Amino acid sequence: MRSETPEPHQTPPRIIPRPEHTVSRKDIEVEALKVLYRLHHAGYIAYLVGGGVRDILLEKTPKDFDVVTDARPGELRKLFRNSRIIGRRFRLVQVFFKGGHIVEVSTFRCRSEFDELPENGASPSKDTTYGTPAEDAQRRDLTINGLFYNIADFSLVDYVGGMEDLEAGRIRVIGDPALRFVRDPVRMLRVLRHAARTGFTIDAAAWEEISTKGHLIRTCPPARVRDEILKDFRSGAAQPFFALMLASGLFYDIFPSWVGQLGDSGEDRLLELADRLDLLVEGGFILSDSLIWAVFLSAFLEPQLHPRDFKELRDFIQEKIKEALGGIEFPRQRQDEVSQMLALEQRVVPLLAKNQPVPARLTRLTLYPATWLLHQIKTAPAAELPDLCRPEALPIPMPAPKRRRSRRHRPRGRRRGKEAGEEG
Repeated sequence: MRSETPEPHQTPPRIIPRPEHTVSRKDIEVEALKVLYRLHHAGYIAYLVGGGVRDILLEKTPKDFDVVTDARPGELRKLFRNSRIIGRRFRLVQVFFKGGHIVEVSTFRCRSEFDELPENGASPSKDTTYGTPAEDAQRRDLTINGLFYNIADFSLVDYVGGMEDLEAGRIRVIGDPALRFVRDPVRMLRVLRHAARTGFTIDAAAWEEISTKGHLIRTCPPARVRDEILKDFRSGAAQPFFALMLASGLFYDIFPSWVGQLGDSGEDRLLELADRLDLLVEGGFILSDSLIWAVFLSAFLEPQLHPRDFKELRDFIQEKIKEALGGIEFPRQRQDEVSQMLALEQRVVPLLAKNQPVPARLTRLTLYPATWLLHQIKTAPAAELPDLCRPEALPIPMPAPKRRRSRRHRPRGRRRGKEAGEEG
């Protein structure tokens, strides 16, 4: 157990008692409640934090529940037998439950992993990374993600004005957006993401900084930017997200080779394709990364594709993919799959348009079902798209994903007590 004394300069939080908010224990998964209660009964502070709190307040179903506490990682490992510590600079604990449920628990921190290091360039010591609840709230990205739910009395603890912004329908960065975006430019993507998903307006100061500092996104690891964008493709709100990307100019900062290539009609086509992806995501369809990128790149490639030899066309598309994605890290295998799908589609488009049979040598190709699906996403009437993309509507079944063989690990010791899948 550890008591935290607030710093004298810290503004007291706004405490919102249970009768004045809508977060209820019935909306929190039982595994997260078990973690919260065990921490509380052991004498630690135990808060639910982040997207779980935000989504319940917005009457949405949370995707995950994160817990924050004043218990240190070593103390958490002793408290939760079936857990592990992950991370290097900022360690957190994953608590495992039956059915694959994982609850992540972190200790209050005084800085983000993207905050500046000490002036001498040395990594901060372990002791200096831990902080108070107030400091932990201040290090988070957006005010609507900085609310704490206190299991001790079921109140909300608000250090950052998140409740006010939720009620006003506003996306606001915690702290100075100019400084926060310089330290981690990916925060700009997150501002647009949450505005797209909630329909909230973006705070004027944050919008201005995104419009003027978008070029800083190129300093981020390319793989990280790619993975962040994939989240938005799969969010069900890709269309409003890319609309904000285009309006702010951040889209062209990430994809500079698209400047002058799209025009108004090309931007409209990009948003139309994103809207079609949203229809399928909302319908519960699982789309592969290759298919998603093929749909996205179609907006760039369609005006440039002309009839030619298949191999020549595939090579041409591969070069255009490299040009279109610029600094985005794109694995070679993914690039090959996308280029083959787009080239194969060009081969079968004239046949499908005339309802003519596709030669067996093409339908036997592994990528043919995904290519057929790509064509439907791009051309079918939007109202008919969900029915046309059902698995049973495909001309031939999609190949089952390859199962990765799991490696067996020698147990370190005899297992005692409950089953491995249950938290201790």
